[in-house]
Amino acid sequence: MRMVYSDLLAEHFERPRRVGQFTDATDIGTGVAGSRETGGLLRLQLRVDPNGYVSDACFKAFGPPALIAAGSWLAESLVGGSMERAETIAHSDIVSALELPPVRLHYALLAEDAVRAAIQDYKDKQKVYA
Repeated sequence: MRMVYSDLLAEHFERPRRVGQFTDATDIGTGVAGSRETGGLLRLQLRVDPNGYVSDACFKAFGPPALIAAGSWLAESLVGGSMERAETIAHSDIVSALELPPVRLHYALLAEDAVRAAIQDYKDKQKVYA
């Protein structure tokens, strides 16, 4: 059966934004969620400025269109926002924005896990280098 996706999801899949990778640094938080074996792997990185705002973000995803679109939308939506705002992003925000079908909810959950892991990684680095 062929999946019908929203226009925004299709746009982020066909022309993903902020694809890439940063070199590891103290101002970078990296989060990984999922695995190739289970059908989807998402790596999200955040660069945080001294004022606590996400100055840049990028992602890499291995999986279906819904996961790639979720990574693209998430990375794009985080830039310019505060870390406090980033901490409030939930899978329901991703589902709503991309109009993900219920059978693709798993990919929104992976994206939420990736952003939580990236935030925690950034916070852990700040404790080590403080």
